[in-house]
Amino acid sequence: PPQPDAMPVLQAAVKAIQKHFAAADAAGSTKTIEVLGSDQQNKDIAVLVRGQLCTALSRVLLHGFKSFKLIGRYHIWDFVNESCEATHKRLKDSGGKYTSAERTLTTAVVEVNSHEGMANNPNIKFRSFVCCGLNNRLLHEWVQVLTHDKEVMTKFYEPWAFVHAQAEALTQMVDVMKPLSVYMYSLSLDYELSRWDLH
Repeated sequence: PPQPDAMPVLQAAVKAIQKHFAAADAAGSTKTIEVLGSDQQNKDIAVLVRGQLCTALSRVLLHGFKSFKLIGRYHIWDFVNESCEATHKRLKDSGGKYTSAERTLTTAVVEVNSHEGMANNPNIKFRSFVCCGLNNRLLHEWVQVLTHDKEVMTKFYEPWAFVHAQAEALTQMVDVMKPLSVYMYSLSLDYELSRWDLH
């Protein structure tokens, strides 16, 4: 999808979640922030996150994404995995310490990959990964970690990709998602496996 269309869709998904949480402040509301952010107590947040936000975020990340390889195709989850490995390698080689964003992101990738029910579904893996980012209130910082390694970015993205093309593109993307970090989320990784699938 063209870049001009992808960002407004992401902005709309973020605004829909903000509106959802605003219900806690409405006069006479019995719903708390905790209830509104829990997919066990409120199905709406699952639809807003796994349906709208994940779809919108993947549209931005798929702009200029090199999906074709010699055999089969790359999925956005392959990019997440390799970015995670590159983060481990960079910090190991430099002897640096993990930031909270790097630590929680790499832990989430391991957790999602080790979940038996998601074994063959990279779409559910990506959506569960996004849920982890929200649970940690660091999804906007995770995007910066994912796009940090130049080799991984060159492997998976065309030079004209949204995340490459403009210096301010990534900052814009992070700024759009940052407001989501003020809310409390309790989103389960196996929601789709135990409840319903979005396909």
